[in-house]
Amino acid sequence: MPNDTPKKSVIVVGGGWAGLTCATELARQGYEITLLESARQLGGRARRVAFDKQPVDNGQHILIGAYRETFSILKKLNISTTETLDRRPLDLLFQYCGGKKFNLQLPALLTPLNLFIGLLKAKGFSAKDKWRALIFGSKLFSNSVFYENDISVSELLKKEKQTENNIKALWEPICLASLNTPIDEASARVFVRVLHDTFCRSHKDADIIIPKVDLGSILPDPASEFIEKHSGIIHLSKRVTEININQRHVTGVRCDKDVYKAGHVVLALPPHACLPLIKDHPALHDIAYNLNSFSYNPIVTAYVKYPASVRPNLPIQALLGTTSQWIVSRDVAGQAGLIAVVISGPGPHMQLDNEQLASTIQSELANCFPHWPQADDIKIIREKRATYSCRVGIDLLRPNNKTRINGLWLAGDYTKSFYPATIESAVLSGKHTAELINQH
Repeated sequence: MPNDTPKKSVIVVGGGWAGLTCATELARQGYEITLLESARQLGGRARRVAFDKQPVDNGQHILIGAYRETFSILKKLNISTTETLDRRPLDLLFQYCGGKKFNLQLPALLTPLNLFIGLLKAKGFSAKDKWRALIFGSKLFSNSVFYENDISVSELLKKEKQTENNIKALWEPICLASLNTPIDEASARVFVRVLHDTFCRSHKDADIIIPKVDLGSILPDPASEFIEKHSGIIHLSKRVTEININQRHVTGVRCDKDVYKAGHVVLALPPHACLPLIKDHPALHDIAYNLNSFSYNPIVTAYVKYPASVRPNLPIQALLGTTSQWIVSRDVAGQAGLIAVVISGPGPHMQLDNEQLASTIQSELANCFPHWPQADDIKIIREKRATYSCRVGIDLLRPNNKTRINGLWLAGDYTKSFYPATIESAVLSGKHTAELINQH
């Protein structure tokens, strides 16, 4: 399917949130967009799936108030966040099944007063726990938590003299939820950025946000409509097999027998999918070498269907000492009785088959919530490469959006940014790539 090469033509390879953001921003600037997605639907690792005739997601995603670029792109697409997102001040309950409970709730006060008051009033923590957390919080606010060389989050917390309670009941669950990497491996540098931007800029940045609708309805559907309305073309089930480069200038891509020409090509793919397309080009060997060093961590989401009468007191809470880590009530999405159980990172649970894992999860929920009736059904969704491992030194591997090939760009949550592999990081990367192309 040969094309001419218009002056302002861009091929975006990948229809995840980074690719959609980039394509949307460029379409707004008058570029001719061709978006090629290998799957049968848009959304990438944040997409809609079905369970018992209800729309859910391939993984239960939680947003926070600090996701400013995500809210910005939704506003540009005229998406009502009040209709699509349930936003509440941070109120987290951490509990051992049948045992001790910990609660951190932030009042609606200016930063950093909200954090300090929240820590002082936190339930389940001793005076020593609170004092050490307050000192750590004050250092976060003053940007004085800094080590010349990156270290693990575990080492950071020891250096900052955090108590065992603080680590097990607060920092470790937050680290796993945000970086999807165990604290013994996770990058302290990235973790500190996440904590700073969540707790130290605006009190609303720490808000917990749960989608009221499936993720496809939040960005992929509106973005595809916007792109096509602005004369863009979207092809699904189109896998790019080759990048065409002539004298260090990109000229287009090949999809089996079809050739698409353009002045710019954006690879909005995860590192493992990007690697085969760039590894044979000498000017891209440094990027390919780094991408080959990436490793990946899984996320498992179990959707457990109970009778509609099952409604947890809080829409989200953490379980400690169990395989299940977080439970999220889908009641906010109008799906009464549906509970999402999230298990981040690697672990022994990945060796269990779906039947064994479902039995483990249901048993844990029955122990933690003995007043709940028996579940009606359960669906296990495994994303084996849900995110790259945000391990120590990861910043040294993350590439820039611009490559050494003129007109070839990278976009994705793994590129250089302040954040781990999150929706916000993907959107931020897609927007930045569009800005660079426009400047170019």
